[in-house]
Amino acid sequence: MREVVWQTIEQQEDMEVVGEVLDPIDLLGAVREMRADAVILTIRGPRELGLFRPLLAECPNLTVLSPESSGKKAFVGKFCSPWREIVDPSEADIEGALRHCVQVPCSTEGVANGQRS
Repeated sequence: MREVVWQTIEQQEDMEVVGEVLDPIDLLGAVREMRADAVILTIRGPRELGLFRPLLAECPNLTVLSPESSGKKAFVGKFCSPWREIVDPSEADIEGALRHCVQVPCSTEGVANGQRS
């Protein structure tokens, strides 16, 4: 699944993979340094989504795309919006969900969804 996500992003003219962080402890610093709009974090299941709260609290407009290691599901979301589950994600599903979430800032999306702004 990781390779599919990377290939999908690299095929987009307006998206770029700018780095890879192997140690989660280094993630917040890397996000700040690279001024990332989105991160891709592979998870084992939906229960692990809570692990992103400190990162998202610090960077509320950061989009997180989380494909399950099984490849059967992916999740995309921000601090201010509910997580969207994508079942049997295709390249088009991943690209569309990532693009939408990145383009809608928290202040607008949060108000529209009745979430934090």
